[in-house]
Amino acid sequence: MPHGPAAALGTALLLLLLASESAHTVMLRAREAAQFLRPRQRRAYQVFEEAKQGHLERECVEELCSREEAREVFENDPETEYFYPRYLECISEHGSPYRKNPAFVTCVQKLPDQCSPDPCDKKGTQVCQDLMGNFYCQCRGGWAGRLCDRDVNECSQENGGCSQICYNQPGSFQCACHAGYTLSPDSRTCHDVDECADVGACGAARCQNLPGSYSCICDEGYVFSSQEKGCRDIDECTEERCEQTCVNSPGSYTCHCDGRGGLKLSRDMSTCEDILPCVPFNVAKSVKSLYLGRMFSAMPVIKLLFKRLQPTRLVAEFDFRTFDPEGILFFAGGHRDSTWIVLGLRAGRLELQLRYQGVGRVTSSGPVINDGAWQTISVEELERNLVIKVNKDAVMKIAVAGDLFQLDRGLYHLNLTVGGIPFQERDLVHPMNPRLDGCLRSWHWLDGEDTTVQETVEENVRMQCFSVTERGSFFPGSGFAFFHLDYARTSPTGGTETTWAVEAVARVRPAADTGVLLALVGDSQAVALSVALVDYHSTKKLKKQLVVLAVEGVTLVLMEIKVCDGQEHVVTVSVNKDRATLEVDGTQGQREVSPAGLQERLAVLGRHLEGPVLTFIGGLPDVPVTSAPVTAFYRGCMTLEVNRKALDLDEAAYKHGDITSHSCPPVEPAA
Repeated sequence: MPHGPAAALGTALLLLLLASESAHTVMLRAREAAQFLRPRQRRAYQVFEEAKQGHLERECVEELCSREEAREVFENDPETEYFYPRYLECISEHGSPYRKNPAFVTCVQKLPDQCSPDPCDKKGTQVCQDLMGNFYCQCRGGWAGRLCDRDVNECSQENGGCSQICYNQPGSFQCACHAGYTLSPDSRTCHDVDECADVGACGAARCQNLPGSYSCICDEGYVFSSQEKGCRDIDECTEERCEQTCVNSPGSYTCHCDGRGGLKLSRDMSTCEDILPCVPFNVAKSVKSLYLGRMFSAMPVIKLLFKRLQPTRLVAEFDFRTFDPEGILFFAGGHRDSTWIVLGLRAGRLELQLRYQGVGRVTSSGPVINDGAWQTISVEELERNLVIKVNKDAVMKIAVAGDLFQLDRGLYHLNLTVGGIPFQERDLVHPMNPRLDGCLRSWHWLDGEDTTVQETVEENVRMQCFSVTERGSFFPGSGFAFFHLDYARTSPTGGTETTWAVEAVARVRPAADTGVLLALVGDSQAVALSVALVDYHSTKKLKKQLVVLAVEGVTLVLMEIKVCDGQEHVVTVSVNKDRATLEVDGTQGQREVSPAGLQERLAVLGRHLEGPVLTFIGGLPDVPVTSAPVTAFYRGCMTLEVNRKALDLDEAAYKHGDITSHSCPPVEPAA
């Protein structure tokens, strides 16, 4: 008989239904009523299960039960249909209940528990609950499905609550971060990693932290090398940035153009353009004039040979203009060892040298005439005297003891050369520099019998003079001169040690914004020092009119200058083993190198000056365009003092191009 709370409840219900007065009342069997009213609360369910287990012991373990009797135990069909076939299997395997086989007892006792064997997935199930002919799998977090065998993808809903990356896992999920971030203690939020906290992250480069990353920063012109952990120079020249010549340097590069070919950098600092005059000079020439300074070799510019049947007196007259203090006007006579006269200029005054019958004489007199004004000069042979006049005033009268015309093969000959002599200047009575930057016009030689000279001058513009001139040397932008100068000095302490100094003062009136003023060139065509005009700042890559002082290709000092204003500017340079200065019109220039860099460059210059150097004016020889910041020829007027001595281009060791040594055309007046 059933006992316990469940049985009492079923009996009470059955008695209540039997006592009903309605004839149509449906009578419920006690077990059905018990099933209908079975509570779902866990506590009541457990009590019921205990009662059911005791009833099963009596009906089906201690005795052999039928399906109907099993139905009475379980009081429902699902559990009965689950139990009874398996009950028969226990009998078949272990024998009938009457044999009292413990294995049979264990087999039957387990049959009502539908969680044995456990049908739920072991990973996903927290607990299996046995129900009436059924079971319930209570899933762990992250699992779903009847058997708790289906993983829940938490990442599909709001990224699982992760701030960056969500990884789904069986029964769970995990938050992760992108590279450069780290997971916070809440296991969901990502925070940036400051890689720059590691001092070795970028090595010698600067480290900049970024969200989720970092950057190794180098100065302009450098790129970071992860292998070297430092900044590596970019060779911009491999990128063909320059039209002509490119020179790479640490962190930068410079473009160069063929300055000697008349080119300079354009505004883009990459392509080249022509160097054009920015100040118009009045370079018009007079076809009625003869320029005496054309032949730097000191050879005469005109050679004439007169032949007469009888001795003829010398008569010459011409207008003359010069700023040059010294040089030869003309020679008349035979050859070096015969009779001759030379009219020249020394210290601005006329000087007459004579050689008669092996005896030489020198006479000088008259006013200073190298003031640039036209002077009328005449030389005439009168009764065994030579009379020299300036502007019709006699300044010299010298007795002569012979004829200038020499008899040869029945004719009297006279050689007349203008602007030079037919022999070396050392063979003069009193040697002088024969080169004379002067101009003749309205000339008459021996009563005008020289008309071919005028025709020759008219056909050759290089033989003509500027119509108007001023004091100074004119550089046409296509020539240079050089000197042999010594820059060594005795030590001021009085010892045997020698030192060096370069001091220069250039008075310039430029016609163009680019060109070399002064340069010292040593062995192997190395440009030891240069002073030049340039229209750009090489390091800042800006267009600006400047004067630059450089040693080799490195600019030491620079200063702005108003090149194209048509005015004269004074450029002063002073360089020795300790310092280098540059001034323009009294204003100090700006140093472009560090103190250590300056000393290193000055030491380089000092080594150059220990050997032979040539001092170039107005340009450079054919050197590589990278030898100096500027290689273009200077165009304009200039006078130059070096180490307190004025440089006379007539005294240069060599002069190339149509440079005038003592005359310069004026700037054309503004329209």
